[in-house]
Amino acid sequence: MYSYIKGELTEVNLDHIVVEANGIGYMIFVPTNTFSYLPSLHEDIKVYTYLYIREDAMILYGFLTKDDLEMFKLLISVNGVGPKAAIAILSELSPNAVVVAISTGDAKTITRANGVGPKMAQRIVLELKD
Repeated sequence: MYSYIKGELTEVNLDHIVVEANGIGYMIFVPTNTFSYLPSLHEDIKVYTYLYIREDAMILYGFLTKDDLEMFKLLISVNGVGPKAAIAILSELSPNAVVVAISTGDAKTITRANGVGPKMAQRIVLELKD
């Protein structure tokens, strides 16, 4: 639904940021490694987004690059991997590091992400290896 949101960075919290665009503040959950690349508060930012809809919530996930967004989409396409696990993986590893881990069959590297166990990591490697 949303490709990206461009606006003013108004808040930085533990697991999300708020970007104000046209008078609306969008709460956007981001990988923790994103925080070191954010501009200063009240500066403009462009965040590539993914809108996750479930029964009880609509949640925006955001990324500073299209590569990060595409890796997020790939990860959540794996059976049993939800947005929280995908964000945890991208908080720990860059998209390139995830590609290397998958292509070399290194599930152990993927388990470094908080909440990602050996079974899930192995499933990611198996389903995305091609």
